[in-house]
Amino acid sequence: MWEMSNSKYQRWILALVQVLVIIHTVFATPFTPVPGSLLLPNGPNPPRVDKCNRSSLWISTKIQHEDCLAALELFRRQEGQKRGTQRFEFLSPGARKTSPLLPLATPRMYFAKTCSVAILMMRAIPPAFLPPGMTPQSSWPMNEVETLDVLKNAAAEVVRECVSWGKAGGFPLAGWVARGQLGKGLGVFVFQTGSEMYKMVRNERAWGDPGTFLDADVNRTFVA
Repeated sequence: MWEMSNSKYQRWILALVQVLVIIHTVFATPFTPVPGSLLLPNGPNPPRVDKCNRSSLWISTKIQHEDCLAALELFRRQEGQKRGTQRFEFLSPGARKTSPLLPLATPRMYFAKTCSVAILMMRAIPPAFLPPGMTPQSSWPMNEVETLDVLKNAAAEVVRECVSWGKAGGFPLAGWVARGQLGKGLGVFVFQTGSEMYKMVRNERAWGDPGTFLDADVNRTFVA
């Protein structure tokens, strides 16, 4: 009986050793992600670009939150005749439409007193006016596809998270987010009316004659 018990004990010890060897092997072997898996990064991470900022080109003195709410209402009212969930092809300055979708020209801007909301093609923005920390990207498309509902919600998000922060005792900030179904090529910007950013967007000569926006809505600037 003792020999039988001793044999069972030895088998138990041997099994335990085998388990420990397997555990050690698993944790000691470097993990190599399978190509194409979700765990394999697609190159280096892009630099972090803040949604809100105090760039002197975007905000020189102060943005009033209530003015931004008025600019958002102007956006909703002026674009309300278009179906919010309908997809549009947003055109870079001077570009021609490339799809069966209805085209809309850029830039598009809606402003009320101290606050301006603008829809811009990222690739058309002069590098000095890009969000701080960002450089031009080759992946930005010439034209972009998006719905007006998505853009209006994006503008409201920036106003809520950047401008209205000042209501809590801080300093209201300018801000932006990227949208677009092809390559995040549309920028939704909120900045101070009268700032350098505002002057750049309003400079018609920088964007070309409205007549170059073929088959597009050329009424691009609305004033409350």
